[in-house]
Order: sequence, then structure tokens, then C-alpha cells
Amino acid sequence: MLRVKEGADEARKPADSSTRRHGLELVPSAASEAKPRLATQEQRRGVGFLTVLIGVGLDALMVALWPAIKMDWLNGVTVVHEAGDDITVDYRRALLGYTIVAVALLLPLHRRGRLVPRSSELAVTVAARLGLAPIIAALLTGWIRTLDLLMWLELVAVTVSLVLLGRVLTFKLVHTVRTRGYDLEDVIIVGAGSVGRDLALAIEQNPDCGLLPVGFVDRFEERLSYPLIGRPEDLHAILEETQAGHVILGFGAATESELVSYVRDCAHLPVQFYTVPRFFELGVSVGQTGFEVDGFAVTRLGRAGRHHLMWPLKRAVDVVTSSVALLLASPIFAACAIAVKVTSPGPVFFRQVRVSVDHVPFDILKFRTMKYVADPEKQAQLDQKAQAVNLDDDRITPIGRFLRKSHLDELPQLINVLKGEMSIVGPRPERPYFVDQHSEEIEGYAHRHRVPAGITGWAQVNGYWGDSSLEARVRLDNRYIESWSPWRDFVIGLRTIPTLLGKRR
Repeated sequence: MLRVKEGADEARKPADSSTRRHGLELVPSAASEAKPRLATQEQRRGVGFLTVLIGVGLDALMVALWPAIKMDWLNGVTVVHEAGDDITVDYRRALLGYTIVAVALLLPLHRRGRLVPRSSELAVTVAARLGLAPIIAALLTGWIRTLDLLMWLELVAVTVSLVLLGRVLTFKLVHTVRTRGYDLEDVIIVGAGSVGRDLALAIEQNPDCGLLPVGFVDRFEERLSYPLIGRPEDLHAILEETQAGHVILGFGAATESELVSYVRDCAHLPVQFYTVPRFFELGVSVGQTGFEVDGFAVTRLGRAGRHHLMWPLKRAVDVVTSSVALLLASPIFAACAIAVKVTSPGPVFFRQVRVSVDHVPFDILKFRTMKYVADPEKQAQLDQKAQAVNLDDDRITPIGRFLRKSHLDELPQLINVLKGEMSIVGPRPERPYFVDQHSEEIEGYAHRHRVPAGITGWAQVNGYWGDSSLEARVRLDNRYIESWSPWRDFVIGLRTIPTLLGKRR
């Protein structure tokens, strides 16, 4: 159990504070006995989920209301005369399809992070989505032949107004619920400086943020409005103990490089991190998922690498791509294998232990490009002697020089991808000896192993191969992990093509 210094805590805490800390549990003090007891996080989340359901139900009601009136819901079936043909339209089915499509399109607009957007912020987006909804529904239900322009304009105009009215009611409901202490998520603020203290007060006074400050994490020893529940280096243990789902990185005693390391160590936890950007006073944007509170800009940090919502898609793309590539490249694969076997004695494949995700070792496959060394100990000595082999190394065979220059020696790594040991795109894998060495010497090197190793990567398409700057490659690899998306993998794949033709640093 993590514990706070009780004596120091009481000294830092204001005299009128209603709670005090023992370990990491809030224990009511004598001053709080007359006040309503704060709801648990589970109770607050339950009420929050209920407000979301009410909001979705209100959307459905507002979307279906006007079409139900106009289309004579009770009769349901209408005969429309068009160019001499009688078309029977089941408006009940059309209305149901329109309502489902519209509600689905509006669903992502209910919350932006912890914020509930106001109607004024949603007007244009709601209008665009509701304008698209009847077209999609008409295509799906066969209603498209009876959908005319005036009918569409009237439907969109009235429905947008009704939905925005419903969003006003939803916002009022959430505001009332949060003001009474529900639908609030615990947030820990890292940094107990002036910005952190003022930010905590601003969040407490603005429940529309959807957050509830529960304490600070810092190295300061001074009087605070909330408990000091630990030090930055203990952030991982604090989050596991408190089960807090949100953390705001403010300005405190920890350096930026320290905070980066602490946050990356917590990447596997179900925690949303935010940061107060430097120079927020100069109008730094908070983006689509951040928020502002009493003049403070709070930016939401994305979920890195494997914890991204779309990460399962990466593995699916790897399997399909590697399978198709192996099939299409099978003639080239066979030609390379024969050339290696015929031109020098030894095995076709070169196997070497490399390190991939979570520091798990695996045998990487390449076409052998060097003279075969049968003695494993001698081979290990050669491996440790040189981290990168230059093309003029006398151990490289003539066919090996061609394979290296054309990167065809990397082709067997598609088998590693198919087996799940590597990915098409990711940081290039290294040998355990150098992983241990570089992890000690280069800041952030160990964090490259948060995702599977790749055949190509963000560092490579920026020209960093072989013996180029290792520090730059580490920065680029970690940048790729922090900002991963399926689209970025696609772009890296395209940019790999000209890189293979010789672009280097």
C-alpha cells in the first residue's frame, strides 16, 4: 500500500478541508460529517452511462418525430404514381432505416472526450450528418425513387432543429448531474506548481469538464488544496492503486524527459493522459479532443501503439500483405535462394536473434549474404565486433552484395511477419547485445519495443538506415509509436519504395 506522510499531509491541507488521506483512500474527517458523502467512482460512472443512453434515446425521438408525422405513420403504406408506374412505398420501413442511420451518424457527437459539446458547437456537423442520413437510408430501403429535393430539404431543416433542441436538453441534464457530483472521473494532476494548483481549482469549479481532482503527484513539500499522493517516479504504482482513469501533466519538479519516461511506462494501463502545453497563454490549440477551462488549455494525448483503438487492424493487414507478397514474389524468392546456394557453401537463410515487442527475442530471417561461419562462437564474436556491415566488407559474397544493395536479402522477413514475430512497419529490430548496450546509453531506446519490430519504419523512410544517427532513429521510432495510425503505415509503405532506390542520410 502506498502511503502519504500523514503529518505532512495535514500541514499542507487547508483547515477547512473535508477529507484527509490514509494511504490512498479518502477518509471523511470530522468537518465533513455534516456534508453529503461523495459518490464512488462506480456510482458516478453508472449515472454517466445512463445520461448517454438518455441522450441517444432523445436523438432517436427527435429524428423520428417529424418523418412520422409527415409520412402518416399509422397508415404506413402509400402508393406513389411516377411516370405511369405505381410504386408501393412502406414508409414504416423507410422511417426505421432513416432513424437508425441518423442516430448512428450522430452517436460520435455525444461526447468529445469528457466534454459534452454545446448545440452551438455542433450545428454545422449535425446538419451535415442529418443531410446525409436520408440519402443513405433511401438507398438501403429502396426509397430513393420517391425522395425529391423539397422533401429532403424540409426533412433535414426540421430534424436538425429538433435534434439541436434535444442536445440542449441533454447538455442541461449532464450539467445538472455533474453539478451534483455524478458523471465525474477521478483525475490526478502531475505537478503541484502554480499552474497545477490553479488548474485543479478551475476543474473543481467547472464540473462540465467531467473530471474530479483527487490529488497531486510531485516532489514539492508544501501546503496544497488536495493531497500529495506520491512522487512522479511512482506514477505507475499510484495509478494501479487508485484506479484513476485520467492524468493531467502540469508543471512541477519532474523534468520533461522524466515525465515522458513515466508516461510511457504506464502505456498499458487504461488511463487517458492530458498535458498543459507550454505557452498555452499564447493561444496553443487544444485540438478536437482537448478542452479549455478558465483560460487553461488541456490537450489530450493519444493512445500509443498497441493501445490504439485501430491496432487490431494492423495485424490483419500484416497477415494479408505478407501472404500476398510471398505469393507474388515467389519466383524472385526462389531465384534468390538458388543464387545464394549455388554461389557459396552454407545454408540459404541467415538466422540471427533479434529483439521485438516487449523485449521478446526471435530469429530473424534473411538471405545469407556473407561467407558461412560454422562455428557459433566465432560468429557471435563477429556479430559483437561490428554493429553494421559495410558493403565493402570482404566477408560479403558477390551475390550477397547485390542482395544487400537491392534489399532483397530482407525478403524472408515476410515469413517473420506472417508468424507474428514482426510487422511490415515498425522499428527495425536489433540484437540483444546492442539492445542492452543502447538501452543504457541512449534515452528512450528501450521504449522502441512497445510495438513489434518492422521490415521498414518511420526512421528508414526518413533516410536513417545502417550506421546513421542512432539517436535520430530512436526519436523517429518513438514518434511513430506515439502517433500511429493505419494511414501512417500506408504512407510509410509508399515512401519505402523510393528509399529502396538508394536514398540515405
